[in-house]
Amino acid sequence: MTQSLHSTDASRPTVWGLSADELHDGYWRAHGVQCIRRGTAVRLQPSADLFLLLEPDQLVHFDVRALADRLAWRAARVTRLRVVDHHDEPYGEQVELDERGYVTCIGRRYRHRRQSAYRVILTRRRHLARSWMQTASRREGWRRISRTVGIAHVDNWHCRGGCYTLGDAPDERRLIAQLVAVWPRPDRAIDGIHEARGGVWVRHGETLDDAAVAIGPLWVGRTAVASRSDCMIGPAVVEDDAPAQPDLALPSLRLREIRDIDPGDELVREAPARSRRLGYGLAKRTCDLAVSAIGLMVAAPLMAAIAVSICLADGRPILYGGLRQTRGGRAFRCWKFRTMYRNADEIKHTLATKNAADGPQFFMADDPRVLRVGRFLRRFHLDELPQLWNVLRGDMSLVGPRPSPDDENQKCPAWREIRLSVKPGITGLWQLRRTREPGLDFQEWIRYDIEYVEKAGFGLDLWILLSTLFVVLGKGVKHAPDEAG
Repeated sequence: MTQSLHSTDASRPTVWGLSADELHDGYWRAHGVQCIRRGTAVRLQPSADLFLLLEPDQLVHFDVRALADRLAWRAARVTRLRVVDHHDEPYGEQVELDERGYVTCIGRRYRHRRQSAYRVILTRRRHLARSWMQTASRREGWRRISRTVGIAHVDNWHCRGGCYTLGDAPDERRLIAQLVAVWPRPDRAIDGIHEARGGVWVRHGETLDDAAVAIGPLWVGRTAVASRSDCMIGPAVVEDDAPAQPDLALPSLRLREIRDIDPGDELVREAPARSRRLGYGLAKRTCDLAVSAIGLMVAAPLMAAIAVSICLADGRPILYGGLRQTRGGRAFRCWKFRTMYRNADEIKHTLATKNAADGPQFFMADDPRVLRVGRFLRRFHLDELPQLWNVLRGDMSLVGPRPSPDDENQKCPAWREIRLSVKPGITGLWQLRRTREPGLDFQEWIRYDIEYVEKAGFGLDLWILLSTLFVVLGKGVKHAPDEAG
């Protein structure tokens, strides 16, 4: 949770001498979008890809990448967008510091859930943006636009995002906190700042004390940063100490024109890349359906034999269905052949001192809870054949991060959303590359799962599948740490 350090809610926030609306407009400029507020005359920038038409007190954030395909393919003259802010996080976490600047604890603050929404307009037409600036009311502005383009050329859509009120200090702080979290390169649009350390941004002419602990993403405003020895952990914002007093000794700071901004991060121009990601997702799901359906049919006789052997060794149940989380955090039953004795969960706590895995996982090289037939199934991954049913249902994929339960994901909140942005897989990088070295298993799990999410593609998926097949047929693999099952 992004926090604001050393600030008071009584005054409106500024960072580097820039107000919340200037930072807001700079963010959109970095993505090729010029913000136009009704009743405010500004020069229209010829290099703008889009114009975002707003009310005078509106500040918004949404992922325009989610709209890139729609904007490109529907080719509407005007997109009337409803931005919905759900405020659906029941609590926030904040680092609390003592008077010396040392971390004392991480506090959790609960808040009421609420929802707000703004109507904004996106258009590529300069004359519509100019007309919006000249109108006295929102009703009049919309009437002019709809009459000019015709209702048939208006696309109505909605998306999730952030809605903030200009002039409301808490709302402005909430916007700036959001920008810190989603804008890794503010220097693209803001001339006069530099990256003092990885992800830590300060004004030109200012530096950080070598003794200061500063971990990005972090925006350090106009303040005496040269002598700071605080502990500042991002994502966070250090607001200006004296926003009303310009410092003439520091270089000037301004928003760049859109034509002068490096287009490397422009979101509006990412439609081709998004289309490739969409094609990859469709092809991957098609492959999952085909392979899982054929695999279940081919493996049916083998699965029947495994079921009989488990029943003879330790009775029923034959399957173990542990609760796991798939994309978005949705829970599902991950089915496997049972490889442990039925009382495995009951005796697990007596083996805690022999756990060879770090983090929330449990692993023993010679786990006494495992059935004799279970050792054979685990050696060749045959216990995971029922997961083909999970793949067929859409809960899992053939390749992806390790399927994990909610209690394990809670141990790594900073990485949880990354892992849960894709479906878990029967196999993945962690299963192939883990070393089982003491004290590293949990770190390797996080490392390789995140690496997969960042590099996912056809080539990597094919390599993982072929490597898994080679390892299983060649020498078998060591089984992943798990609960009883």
